[in-house]
Amino acid sequence: MKTKYIFKLAISLLFLTGCEEFLSEKPDQALIVPRSINDLWAILDNSTQVMNQEGAHIEGSSDDVIILPFLYNALSLEQKNTYTWNSEIFETPSALDWNQPFRQIFFVNTVLSELDNLPESEKSSSEFNTLKGAALFFRAYAYFSLSKQFCPGYLDSSAANELGLPLRTTPNITDPVQRSNLKDTFMMILNDLEESEKLLPDTSPHITRPTRAASRAMLSRVHLYMGNFEKSLEYADLTLEIKNDILDYNNVNPAPARPFVNEFEEVIFYSELLFYTYYYFSDGAAVVPELVETYHENDLRRQLFFYPRGDHFAFRGQYSFLVRLFSGLATDEIYLNKAECHARLGQRDDALASLNMMLEKRFVSGTFEPYGTDYTEDVLNLVLLERRKQLLFRGIRWGDLKRLNLLPGEEIFLTRTTPDGVFNLPPNDPRYAFPIPEEELQLSGILQNPR
Repeated sequence: MKTKYIFKLAISLLFLTGCEEFLSEKPDQALIVPRSINDLWAILDNSTQVMNQEGAHIEGSSDDVIILPFLYNALSLEQKNTYTWNSEIFETPSALDWNQPFRQIFFVNTVLSELDNLPESEKSSSEFNTLKGAALFFRAYAYFSLSKQFCPGYLDSSAANELGLPLRTTPNITDPVQRSNLKDTFMMILNDLEESEKLLPDTSPHITRPTRAASRAMLSRVHLYMGNFEKSLEYADLTLEIKNDILDYNNVNPAPARPFVNEFEEVIFYSELLFYTYYYFSDGAAVVPELVETYHENDLRRQLFFYPRGDHFAFRGQYSFLVRLFSGLATDEIYLNKAECHARLGQRDDALASLNMMLEKRFVSGTFEPYGTDYTEDVLNLVLLERRKQLLFRGIRWGDLKRLNLLPGEEIFLTRTTPDGVFNLPPNDPRYAFPIPEEELQLSGILQNPR
C-alpha cells in the first residue's frame, strides 16, 4: 500500500511538470519507460513541486527568531512544539520535513536506475554524465538536509555508534531498509558529492540545476559540519575558482518589500525552505533583538535584511524568487566557510582577509574599515558572529548550533520565554534530533530517536 501511494503521488507531481506524454496514466513503476535523457531531466527539474525544497521547522527551533505572546497563542500545536523544543513535534503521523526529502531521493533513484537502461551509445555522452551527476548531487543534498534535522550532530569519534538514516539507493521502496549509523550516512553523502563533482559542468544557466561549483560548495558545507576544516577549506577554495561573485549591497534597492528577489549574483544553487513557516512573516514574529543590534549603522544589511514592525524587526533578506526563505548555496557562505576554517587552523590573517572580502560589499561605500593585523579580539568569535549575521533564516543556524555544541568551549544554551512558561535546550540535548514521524515508524519499523 505504501509503495502504491508514494508512487502515485510521485507520478501525479511529475505530471504537473508538463511531461504528459512520458508519464500520463502510468499506474505503476514497472510501466515507466523513459524515452530519452530529456524525459529523465523532467523528473529532476520538478523544482516547484518536489525538488529544490527542504525542511523548515529547524528555523522555528533556531535562536534567530522570537515569537511574541499574541502570535504564540495563535500558533498550531506543531508550531508551538517546534518553537519550544518539545520532545514530540508533529501533530499528524506524517511530516513534510521527512517526506519531501525522501520523495526527492525516490525520484533520484528512479533516474539513476533508468540511466542504467539507456542505450550504451548514450552512456558516454556529456548529457548522460551531467544528468547522473545532478541526480547524485540531489540525493546527497536531501540526505544532508535530513541529517541536520533528524540525526544528532556529527562527531567522528562516535558517529559509528549514532543513529543515521535509512539509506536508499534503488527506487524499490518495498525493500526493507533500517537506519544506518551516522558515519555511513555521511560517507554516502560525501561519496555522492565527490562523484557528482567529477561529472557535472562548472556552471549552468539554471540555478535550480546542480553544477560542479555546487558540488564543491556542498562538500565545503558538509565537511565544515563534520569538523573537517582542512577539507572544507579545500573545497571552498575550489568553489571560488569557478564562482567568486560577491553582490555589492550598495547596488540593491531597499525600497521593495523583499529587496533580494531575483538578485542571484551570489547564488550557486537554488533551494528553498518549505513554506509552512509562513508565520515567520506574520505580525508577532521577529528577529532576536540582540542580534539586530550587532549590525553597525553603516552596515547595509541592517536596512536590507530587516524592517521595523512595532517594537521589533522582521526579516526580509532572503535570496529568493518571491516569498519562501532561500536555503541553497551562495558565495557569501563559501567566504564564511573559508574564514572559519582559516581561523580554526590558526591562520588568523587569512581568516580576516576572507571576511573582509565579503564585508566590504556589505557596508556603505567607503565606510568599511577592513580588519587587519591590529585587530586584537578573538578572530574566530568575529567570524562566527558574522556568519550568523549573514546567513540567518537559511536553514543553516540549526546545523551550526549542533556542530558548535560538539566543540569544547563553544556550547550554546538556548532559552525561550513564552505564555506557557520558560523552555530550555541545553547543548547536545537529544531534542536537537527531531523525532521520526510516527507513520514512518509504523510502516518501516525503523528506530525512533532517543527523547
